[in-house]
Amino acid sequence: MPANYKHTDFDIDLNRNSFTDDVSLRHDRHSIRQSIMNIVLTRKGEKPFDRDFGVGMHNLLFDSPSPTDLQRLEMDIFEEVAAREPRATIKTVKIDDSQLDANDLKVDITYDINHGIDANPILDSLQIAITKVR
Repeated sequence: MPANYKHTDFDIDLNRNSFTDDVSLRHDRHSIRQSIMNIVLTRKGEKPFDRDFGVGMHNLLFDSPSPTDLQRLEMDIFEEVAAREPRATIKTVKIDDSQLDANDLKVDITYDINHGIDANPILDSLQIAITKVR
């Protein structure tokens, strides 16, 4: 991959670029971060033409998840990101369910950004937190 290669995606919130009056774009690591968040937060079956897309982290807020459910969430994150986002390789997934009784669930994901065969990957991380409001 050329050194000047840029990863580019639309801003998932469809915010407007004030200079071009078009949809804003996300570049490089922000693009990949947005993609991983989209995979983790999308429920299975939510995407009409790809019913297998997503992890569905929200589903655990409405149940009393067992340790097996939390392990399944971790495995689903590894598998879905590997299948859907070739620009990143998940290194670790840490689930913080300590506040689950308060309807709060956090997932810390550490991943490498892949830049091609010759380039060294760049380590990045993100935290996804969801809270049930009702």
